[in-house]
Amino acid sequence: MSRLDFSFDDRVVRHYDALRGHPPDVAHTIGEALVGSCASHAPAPSSLRLLELGVGTGRIALPVAAAGAEVIGIDLSADMLGTLSKQLHEAPANIQLIRGDITALPFRANTFDGAMVTHVLHLVADWPAVLQRLAEVVKPEGLLLLGRDWVDPASMAGQIRNAFRQAVMRQGFKTAAPAGGPALHQALLAVGAQAIRVGPEELVAAEWRAEISPAQVLEGIRSRDDAESWVLPDEVLEPVCQELEAMVNTHWPDSKTPQEILRRFVVSVYQTAAAA
Repeated sequence: MSRLDFSFDDRVVRHYDALRGHPPDVAHTIGEALVGSCASHAPAPSSLRLLELGVGTGRIALPVAAAGAEVIGIDLSADMLGTLSKQLHEAPANIQLIRGDITALPFRANTFDGAMVTHVLHLVADWPAVLQRLAEVVKPEGLLLLGRDWVDPASMAGQIRNAFRQAVMRQGFKTAAPAGGPALHQALLAVGAQAIRVGPEELVAAEWRAEISPAQVLEGIRSRDDAESWVLPDEVLEPVCQELEAMVNTHWPDSKTPQEILRRFVVSVYQTAAAA
């Protein structure tokens, strides 16, 4: 049995790209930025071999492949991979897909020039072990690219997300150790990785403005189409949503009116240890 803590069923897959996807021009910019960050590790983009954990429906892999790199994507979800496979059938790209568990990577040591990880480690209880194995399959002095979607915390959407996290904690819901922030940084240092661009020096791969209404943010959480609510049981999610709905009604009574939100895709860049 997989040690992943969440199963991506067909319902999640149907809504994934709409909620988590990037506009085409933003996706293009992200792909170019990620491949560009690896320029010193390959004589040309076409010789760059990158592994992506949790490749999903390809929202990162597709633009990275379009920028010239070869991508090997691994994911546990047959539904996710099936959706991406259909896209590749219609528009071939230099992407190889493997259905597998990221807690048991089926690769030899020193196989990849780099690896990409975006919004997947929080679904794994023993995510530090995943990082340990990831550092092994990437070549010495290869790159570990940890991407995340950033939403302006002062915006309406940022305020609702912050309130959501606080409400979940008040419900006493226990999660695995956070796969982000100082804990993630320390875990990477523990496996011998060196910080190249982190914290204030993180790579801002793309920045754009999008419109979304408070009602849409709340519905994404309530329907579990939002990444952070995927793993919540009903007895936690329902009271949390009730609390958020009261907040929205108080602060944004015209909840169906879209608001402009500043968004970014940012990447922390680490380098694996040199050869012994």
